[in-house]
Amino acid sequence: MKRIRPIIFATALLLAGLAAIQLFPQEKSKKEISWEEAANYYGQTVWVRGRVVAANNTGKVCFLNFHRNWKRYFTVVIFASSFSRFPEPPEKLYLNKEIRVYGRIKEYQGKPEIIVESPDQIEIIK
Repeated sequence: MKRIRPIIFATALLLAGLAAIQLFPQEKSKKEISWEEAANYYGQTVWVRGRVVAANNTGKVCFLNFHRNWKRYFTVVIFASSFSRFPEPPEKLYLNKEIRVYGRIKEYQGKPEIIVESPDQIEIIK
């Protein structure tokens, strides 16, 4: 019975530490790259900058594309579960705008992408 108390105490400390991490998120990386460089940064969390030249909302997912050939180049992906967080439909809000988007660059079907869950991850430059 005496061994249980240290385990409970250690668990409580661990949970408090995890809660503190959530309350005080890490500062966003200041590293910014162009959308053309994104494939060189797989697995890294950075700002990606470029002009959205095409946007498509399927109802389930919205794609913000930085090149007309969306099958080969960097794309921002916003799933329907996040649409309500945006002040207007993302495909209208960001089309033809120069933006920077923050997130972890992942490879999907041979091309780079960032999945966005919040408008806080996107800044309109102009």
